[in-house]
Amino acid sequence: MVQRLLRRSPAPRNDPHGWVTWERCKFLCEMWMEQRPFVISPFSVLRAKSDQLEAASIIGIIDCQHNVRLLVTLRFDLQYFGDTLRVRCHSFIYIGWLGGEHLLLKYHNHHEDRDEYHHRIYDPNSGRQVCYERLERWQFPTLAEVLDELETLAEGV
Repeated sequence: MVQRLLRRSPAPRNDPHGWVTWERCKFLCEMWMEQRPFVISPFSVLRAKSDQLEAASIIGIIDCQHNVRLLVTLRFDLQYFGDTLRVRCHSFIYIGWLGGEHLLLKYHNHHEDRDEYHHRIYDPNSGRQVCYERLERWQFPTLAEVLDELETLAEGV
């Protein structure tokens, strides 16, 4: 099972994390959560804003079947094209676990070098890490792909 969850692929795909409007970004995240019966309780996608500095982020915990939870922390670069706010994710953290028990997966680039992307898979029964790989930006999954991988791991519980 672990082999089919590896993100390495032979040929680069287009960067799935390129510039999009903030509205499109929110729509996609909400749609991906709503389209998956595995997701029991999606979170609302909000935008954080202050007077001095504008920032966009998506932060929340998604409750799923099999007592699985997914922590999502996404932080975005912002750019205005005329009056349209566009965003591009620069910081990713996805941590999936069995409620109160073991980790199932981790994806993140939470390092000094934001171009250092990590993927870890854990055994659902023991919590022991069974896979680690470094990824390129174009290999890094979208929220939809993370939810699908988490569902596959939860099937083994």
